[in-house]
Amino acid sequence: MSNKIILTFVGLVLSVATLSAQSAEAWIEALNNSLGTRYTMGATVRVEGDELTGIFMVDGDGYYLTLGTMEVYSDGKLRYEVNNERKEVTIDRVDLTSRDILTNPTNAFSFAAEEFYSDIVADKGAEVVISLVPREDIGITDIELTLRREGHGRVVPVAVRYNYDGDIIDVLLALRPADATLPRWDKAAYRAYDIVSFI
Repeated sequence: MSNKIILTFVGLVLSVATLSAQSAEAWIEALNNSLGTRYTMGATVRVEGDELTGIFMVDGDGYYLTLGTMEVYSDGKLRYEVNNERKEVTIDRVDLTSRDILTNPTNAFSFAAEEFYSDIVADKGAEVVISLVPREDIGITDIELTLRREGHGRVVPVAVRYNYDGDIIDVLLALRPADATLPRWDKAAYRAYDIVSFI
């Protein structure tokens, strides 16, 4: 075996060892750096045996998401939740305090370091499961976050499990290229819908 191959092998082993030794905080920081402020994710949400699929698109403070037949538009201040089955739109202010990706997907997990105690509960080398326990009562008992390291130090989200005092919501995620334009709320497109406003 040549010296070059041996050195490459040793480098890979050391790289994996370094990755495994990273703290939960370092993994989350790498996740936030990898996502930035513009990203698109495919999502599958499981609640009590029911399953819905959709997408999350985030651009700065604005976002658009679909889940089954539901759509949500937001400009960072207002949230327009569209129920296409009932032909109804609910308008409300964005809950900036929410730490649920289904309610407030912007900035992903930038809040985690300051607001949660974090600990790695499973380490498979290139993939970890991190337990997040809120430092104060925010209605969530804990969050279980699964992250995977890909090439060039990039970290992507794989799954999120929310525990609301025993009520479990699982969100499976798959990062996609963020090359599409963020859809914006257009009242004219829903003029046949009933509008319910809480603002």
